[in-house]
Amino acid sequence: MPRSDIDPRLMQQLLQTFSAQLEERLQAIVDGLLALEQGATGEARTKLLDAIFRAAHNIKGAARGVGLERSAELAHALEDLFSALKRETVANQPGLLELCLSAVDGMRRLVEADTTNSPISQASVELLQRVRAVAAGAAPPPASKTTPAAAARPLSDTIRLPVARLDRIADLAEELQASKIRVDDHYQASRHQHDLAQRLKQLWEQLNQSRHDQMAYPSEIRNPKSEIALDRHLLIEASDLILEIERLADSMQRGLRATVAQLRPLATGLREDVRDLRMVPAESVLKPLVLTVRDLARDLGKRAELLLEGERLEMDRAILDALRDPLMHLLRNAVDHGIEAPTQRRLMGKTETGLITLRLEREGQSVVITVSDDGAGVDSTRVRSRIRELGLASEEEVAALPSRALLDYLFRPGFSTRSVVSEVSGRGVGLDVVQVNLQALGGRIALETELNGGTRFRLCLPLTLASDHGLLVRAAGQVFALPSLYVQRILELTPAQILEVSGSQAVTVDDTPVPLRDLASLLGHRGTLDDYAELISVVVIQRGWQRVALRVDHVLGEREMVVKPLAPPLVAVRHIAGGTLGRDGDILLVLAVADLLASALGASGRVVSHAHPEARPAPRILIADDSITTRTLEQSILENAGYRVQVAADGEQAWEALHSGSFDLLITDVEMPELDGFELTRRIRADAHLADLPVVIVTSLGSEEHRRRGLEVRADAYVVKSSFETRELLEVVGQLL
Repeated sequence: MPRSDIDPRLMQQLLQTFSAQLEERLQAIVDGLLALEQGATGEARTKLLDAIFRAAHNIKGAARGVGLERSAELAHALEDLFSALKRETVANQPGLLELCLSAVDGMRRLVEADTTNSPISQASVELLQRVRAVAAGAAPPPASKTTPAAAARPLSDTIRLPVARLDRIADLAEELQASKIRVDDHYQASRHQHDLAQRLKQLWEQLNQSRHDQMAYPSEIRNPKSEIALDRHLLIEASDLILEIERLADSMQRGLRATVAQLRPLATGLREDVRDLRMVPAESVLKPLVLTVRDLARDLGKRAELLLEGERLEMDRAILDALRDPLMHLLRNAVDHGIEAPTQRRLMGKTETGLITLRLEREGQSVVITVSDDGAGVDSTRVRSRIRELGLASEEEVAALPSRALLDYLFRPGFSTRSVVSEVSGRGVGLDVVQVNLQALGGRIALETELNGGTRFRLCLPLTLASDHGLLVRAAGQVFALPSLYVQRILELTPAQILEVSGSQAVTVDDTPVPLRDLASLLGHRGTLDDYAELISVVVIQRGWQRVALRVDHVLGEREMVVKPLAPPLVAVRHIAGGTLGRDGDILLVLAVADLLASALGASGRVVSHAHPEARPAPRILIADDSITTRTLEQSILENAGYRVQVAADGEQAWEALHSGSFDLLITDVEMPELDGFELTRRIRADAHLADLPVVIVTSLGSEEHRRRGLEVRADAYVVKSSFETRELLEVVGQLL
């Protein structure tokens, strides 16, 4: 029966909140049970059991909070059963799944009976007894073909909106339509400008043809006066076209500048208003916690009060939903572990009622939630003792643990400072849930504590799950975007600042070593170990507790972006979260931070060489030319400049050399037997291991057609032998290396 000591309107709100949460958690239990039936083993089975255990645990606490004691009893029985499955004191045997599904369905019937003050059926009583018996070790009843399957009721997908907010969006849409009409006008003007440019091109071709004819035919068969008149006519028309194109370009530039200036705030305002539609006051989730804290403290023989600050702050509805469990665990932790008994508090000079404060603040595009109490704080001696008891570290390691590392153990799955299991503690459910849920949201948590001075948890998470800013970085010759939400630091370091750690490398961030990895290597490109740059660009990314430093070629700056997810069948591409448009209309790949962290933390190896720049080996160059005179000359020039040089007499020899040795640059002729320079370059660009190798074509073929072919095969430089100079060759090679 719902509690009668609460205002009926508040009680109704609490029951509605409980019902919505109940359906989510019951569905989680059903999904987990069905996944277990498929034969999950090892770590997958452990994760599934953890999930359904936590769901039952949360239902129990929430049901008691709203006075539904009979429903809480069934949830407690399920919790005991799932706990026994985790400990393997109860085996997964025939009939067990059906019993659990019946209990899920029976939970809904019990809640309905409790909320309507209806009598409990005998079937519900027997169901509770069966679940308790199986949790204690009895065999489950045989499976019944008529056992009802548990089904979750769909959550409401509607929200209430103020009319003023809808009016605002409608106004913005009208203004966008007006801007769209102006853009259409600009487009028509650009088409007219294109037509004028085509006409100017034709006139220019006619002028060139006229001059060619004047030079090609003898003067006695030409009419100079007629030619001059024609040229003058063409020039006048061309001049008029140039003036008209210039006028149009100036007009379009001014018009587009004005239109873009109007569109920018409209687009930003519309995006923010639409995003705000998902924003709801945090109090919808936080207010019920006040009652939970009071009741939990009373059950434990304590007195505690929850003070809310900033609860009217609006947050993304999805984030609020995901925050329910982490906040519940933090508050239960504060009451059970932090707040002392009234007599103890009185002896310490504290008020008998403990104070827990939950404060919400907005910092930029993030929300900071602080959960603090004025209780006993964390007893580091007790934590060290439990680490020893659980065998998580040796005596020497425990003794050497600094305070920061010691507190990290509190977030490990299954860790509890209580050795006796109670209604609230000792079951291994707590701070690890907070960490897991925050990692899923891209958030992080920090813990501060003082013995007898209280504990403070600081949760930092995004205001909304939509990331609209990205840090552009260059790696392996390509530009990528990293969601700014996960970028913690941008550094420029010297090789001397890189730490050597067990065959890998790290950088120091906030006095803590952070693994250093090469972004290009993580993405499957050739790494840059032999880079002797004086300064190294590093981007530190963090998601939850995971953090890694990525070495990149360049940091190009931050920009606003609209991320579009990959469409099937590309949705499973590792390391890629989606795409966004660059400034030039090209598509930039947005990197998936979770994948990067997983790859980086599972990799090892050195990223940066510590050798002094003076000790850098000279770049190695391969020359491919069938002329012994030319290749000897080029070899002499380059070796005198300090380069290491190897020569090949044709394209095939060069291709074999590229696969048997390592080179920093290729210089190739075009006309060679077996394999010419164009085809050699084309093969190089198609080879994943050689695609980034700089290629210089040095040839006597200087026509536009040959230059165009050089561009088509993506040669980095094209040097014509007729204009060849030693300085020119060295300048080209120096720029590319």
